[in-house]
Amino acid sequence: MTFRHEVPAAAVDGYRALEQYFTDVRAFFEVLNVRFSIPEYGVSLKPIGGQALFSNANSYLLSDDSSYPFYLWLPTWLGRFYLDPTTVPPGVPGDDCPMGRARLMAFVWPWLGFNDAYLDDADEPECWFGVAEPRPSDPEERALDTAEKIFQFFRLERTKELESDGWTTGHFRGRDIGCDLRGHWFLRRVPLSRLTTYHEIEKHVIAPLGEQFHRMKTADADPQPGAGPLPGSGPLLGDRPVPHLDGAGRIDGAGR
Repeated sequence: MTFRHEVPAAAVDGYRALEQYFTDVRAFFEVLNVRFSIPEYGVSLKPIGGQALFSNANSYLLSDDSSYPFYLWLPTWLGRFYLDPTTVPPGVPGDDCPMGRARLMAFVWPWLGFNDAYLDDADEPECWFGVAEPRPSDPEERALDTAEKIFQFFRLERTKELESDGWTTGHFRGRDIGCDLRGHWFLRRVPLSRLTTYHEIEKHVIAPLGEQFHRMKTADADPQPGAGPLPGSGPLLGDRPVPHLDGAGRIDGAGR
């Protein structure tokens, strides 16, 4: 069998639709870059990885030696990671910033909502975003290398612990998820259909992500007594309890 009769014609329309989707993805991240550069929510954020986006499909393999046991020629996941530029040592590119120095990392991942081995298909395409405090075994590990681990090994279904006020949170479980990462993360999911205007992007992604990053940064700078770890969570971060969500979805000890 060669090409099925109906496939080439349908592929043209499908390609044109995906072309428009990837155009919108590019515009979306351009908006994020501009808005995150302004510390309106208490912190500015700078992307790492240059102009590239992380992707779960970056080559056209005709053999079965890829990481996915099915045909995947176009990415269903794209992603970008961000650092607080004030934590990057002078003269050091953001990509090379030691993760022990950067400490926090924000992320934004558009997803088409299907064909993931670890997740049920979503009702519609989504944007995943949040803030992580990853702790690789080597605190001198480059931020870009840590970002690659998060993008490749993040497992929501195996590491989530609590949901409150729209945020899901949990801990990286080190080698249980295939790598050496420890630490904790906060995640929120929003349908792409709710991100069609500048106002909606600001309301549903930029503001909550910026505020969450600021709360976590503030909680580290000025920890409050009595803040305990997440229910069932692992070790403390040094001698400081892991910040956790209170009943209103705020991080205890964050001062907000």
